[in-house]
Amino acid sequence: MSMNDWKIANALENLTGNWVYYVCNTIAAFANIHFSRHVDNPGDDHMATNDNEYYYYGYTGIFSHRGGGAVPQAIRDALYQAWRNYFQV
Repeated sequence: MSMNDWKIANALENLTGNWVYYVCNTIAAFANIHFSRHVDNPGDDHMATNDNEYYYYGYTGIFSHRGGGAVPQAIRDALYQAWRNYFQV
């Protein structure tokens, strides 16, 4: 398992910059997660649930919830493991 498991699913330019979105179709635990790479500011790279409710900013170690509430531990674990998997070489 490595970043080779993750494939480009979309790319978008918007008000925050240029983004490339990746999904992992080879690991069932990551089926509801996508990885967002910010081309212009890699510090904004994050894993997120596909409903965009929960985020993990791996470079800073910050978890967030769109509604401002706590991120459940199971989701924290999944986002963290997805981040680690993407960057595993």
